[in-house]
Amino acid sequence: MEESTAYRQIPPTTLLSPAPVVLVSCAEAARPENRNLITVAWTGTVNTKPPMVSVSVKPSRYSYGMIADSGEFVVNLVDENLCRAADYCGVRSGRDVNKAEEMNLRWRPAEGMRAAPALEGAPVSLSCRVRKHMELGSHTMFIGEVVAASVREDLMDEEGGIRLERAGLVAYNHGLYQRLGETLGFFGYAVSRPEVYARRMEQAGARPVFELKSARYQAAEILRAALRPGDRVIDATMGNGHDTAMLCSLVGPEGHVDAFDIQPAALKATEERLARLGFSARAALHQAGHQEISQYVTAPVKASVFNLGWLPGGDHTVTTRTETTLSAVRQAAELLLPLGVLVICVYPGHPEGRREKAALEQWLASLPPRRFNVLAQSFLNAGPDAPVCYTAQRQPHS
Repeated sequence: MEESTAYRQIPPTTLLSPAPVVLVSCAEAARPENRNLITVAWTGTVNTKPPMVSVSVKPSRYSYGMIADSGEFVVNLVDENLCRAADYCGVRSGRDVNKAEEMNLRWRPAEGMRAAPALEGAPVSLSCRVRKHMELGSHTMFIGEVVAASVREDLMDEEGGIRLERAGLVAYNHGLYQRLGETLGFFGYAVSRPEVYARRMEQAGARPVFELKSARYQAAEILRAALRPGDRVIDATMGNGHDTAMLCSLVGPEGHVDAFDIQPAALKATEERLARLGFSARAALHQAGHQEISQYVTAPVKASVFNLGWLPGGDHTVTTRTETTLSAVRQAAELLLPLGVLVICVYPGHPEGRREKAALEQWLASLPPRRFNVLAQSFLNAGPDAPVCYTAQRQPHS
């Protein structure tokens, strides 16, 4: 006989993990201004036609009466930027504190609801009308018909598809909040043709096999690993706003981004991009050279980002300059918090880029190891003009 897998019996439990974490918003029917948020991990899909979901709430909870009285609630999905708020709303009662004010959360109208609001910044919000409730013991299950749904604009692709893999959604796993990570497959991938599998996995931003990527990709990966909601950061080369938007997403509504560029076209493009994504309040855009960073930023920062060269789609004769770049990176390095990172992408495929690379390497190599760890990443077999990503991280006790 083949050796069997060993198991241990434990007492009966609801150990169905991971479970989705949602923030359920509700309000009193007679006084809609009296609103509350409750964190729920016991939620699920009930039906598709009509679409229905369930949330299970203890009768002792403050939100229970609001949902039972108004007959409606809104399910707001939670991403990593809302995770701390979700934990707080799960351990504090709306009888004692205004949770939205304490967590600096904002409301927005929920389509199809008379009283219950939606949560600003949530990746997805589902407006639900109670169709049935079931008293099951410790909890009452409210079954709600989804009468309206909204998806945050940055999670929609050009074809109108929903890209929730971009959201950094959070699951609850036996006492731990965990961000959903690597894509392993898609519905039907077990029977898909190889070419379909490769195409769909690429569309999902997944990497079926390990693959070395460009300097810009490495820079983005470092920033995703280093930054947390609430951090303050600098985008020293605003460009068309792609990096500014990514940083705004990473630091969340409680964080802040200071972005710099001398070209009006860069500010206009970045301003429009942030407005489309709902990130305008998270960033201050400065029409100034990055060598003036210390005139605008005095508080310590968790990261500073430099993507050198010219404005994509702009005048290639207007480019970052070695002297001002060196001044800016020195100032940015002094502003770093312990374990903060200075991330620089340099492109030596043009004369000024080659000067910048040589000067930056000399300066970075001179940084004392007791204060900074410095890493250079590039493809050695791509020639001398290959882009390089430099990362300097301040030592934890420096």
